[in-house]
Amino acid sequence: MGARTENMKSETPERKDPVRTDRLLRQKYTQYIIPAVITYAALSLNEFVDSMLVSNLLDSDALAIVTLGAPVVMVCTATYSLLGIGGANLYAVSLGKRDHGAAGRSLAASCVTSSAAGVVLMIAGLIFCGPLTDYLCKTPGLREDFRTYLYVLILAAPLEILVLTVTAFLPSAGHPGASTAVNVIANVINIGMDYVYIRIFHMGVEGAAWATLTGYICGALFMAVLLAAGKIKLYFSRDIKGSMASLGEITKLGRPDAINQIGLSIQYAVCNRLAAIYAGANGLVAYSICLQTGSVISIFVASVIGTSVTMMAVLRGQQDYQGERHVLGTAFANQITVCAAGMILAELFAARIAGLYNVTDPEQLALSVHAMRIFAFMYIPRYAVIVYYCYLKVIGFSRYSSVMSALDSFAAVIPAAWILTGLLGIDGLWYTFPAVAILLIVLMLIVNRRYAAESGGKLSYPLLMEYEGEGESKTMLDVTISRDSKDIEYISRKIQELCEEAGLSRSDAVKAGLAAEEFAVYVANRKRQ
Repeated sequence: MGARTENMKSETPERKDPVRTDRLLRQKYTQYIIPAVITYAALSLNEFVDSMLVSNLLDSDALAIVTLGAPVVMVCTATYSLLGIGGANLYAVSLGKRDHGAAGRSLAASCVTSSAAGVVLMIAGLIFCGPLTDYLCKTPGLREDFRTYLYVLILAAPLEILVLTVTAFLPSAGHPGASTAVNVIANVINIGMDYVYIRIFHMGVEGAAWATLTGYICGALFMAVLLAAGKIKLYFSRDIKGSMASLGEITKLGRPDAINQIGLSIQYAVCNRLAAIYAGANGLVAYSICLQTGSVISIFVASVIGTSVTMMAVLRGQQDYQGERHVLGTAFANQITVCAAGMILAELFAARIAGLYNVTDPEQLALSVHAMRIFAFMYIPRYAVIVYYCYLKVIGFSRYSSVMSALDSFAAVIPAAWILTGLLGIDGLWYTFPAVAILLIVLMLIVNRRYAAESGGKLSYPLLMEYEGEGESKTMLDVTISRDSKDIEYISRKIQELCEEAGLSRSDAVKAGLAAEEFAVYVANRKRQ
């Protein structure tokens, strides 16, 4: 996280033991959140702008086909989440502990296994492409176009998984801008090639899948150039066999995200079928638009999560619990603000949003607007749940996080959807999502009360945060070196006191204070130049 800073006044001798300042954490958060927003916005182009462009270049049936292919895309995303996000979290914790060897092993293990998994998924997908088409697409008029679209998606799987895995490590390694650049290039080219393949080469909805593959090829080439030129630095262990020992910890950290993505692929397949059963093609289009509007919100929420989890993992490695508490609070505040704004927009402008996807049929438009206005009530509670269970894995509750991820993505949603659609028809599908989100928040509050009670006072309720004073954060010094001699004197004296409190002999503590004073004088003199 770098050096921690705060301004010092002339009355510095009266200061209490400092901790990592909110101001520094806000600066670091801002430094990472802006590239993260751009990165996740680029990733979401496939779900939002890509779908919008395809539906306008073709028709609303094309939008339905893209949504029918979402379960396959989610399987690829689940693989990247398990190995890429899990590995990146371990990489960040290792860097927080200054263990570069462990960081390198996590990257090596993630890259090797994600590459192998991508190839296996591609081969299996190509072999079973026909049965998979029949299972996912129950509408005869869409089946042939969907089959060709699915075939190309499967071909893109290995490259997509590897590129996303490596870029997941870049923010943890201090290169959020590089991660942004790779994803922006891949997805902007994807959007441009949509027009080329569909409008110029007349490839239909299949062209959208080829555009995705083309984008990832370009993103991979750009990342290779950055690595070859030394523009980005990643710790990578050449001991591949030894690196595999870290695979268990990687999958443990990535498991909640992977379960969420696998669960979403199941959810999409089941809910697509329910939408078709109860409202036909109109139901499919309405459900597709609900997912697309949710993906816009997820751009910002995923940015909040990606930034927050990386920072909290480093802070956890440094045992700075107060800093961790501040970052989580900031994440919740940002998530709630974004979701509230998204909900208001969906309620007020649902018809205009549907119009962006070329939905013009009156019956189809009416159902889509009605669905969006109900669906939008899930934004605040559901994304709060996601932010929280991503935090749980950082603090060691990986199993709890995995269970909540499974409930959020499919284990609670699918039974609720079957029950509510049986009672309310197609409306039951839209009410499922806010109802499940609220239910999960209540469940988490109940479970957290039990964990807090069993912790013996170590964990606070309701968020299970460590109470201040645990670990090493109490011995951390947080100052800015200025030209003021009183500031330099304060640094030297304070370091001496902290060393004595940590158990060093007085003579060693004095030496540490004097060394810090010499360093502070050097820095202050450099600032004058």
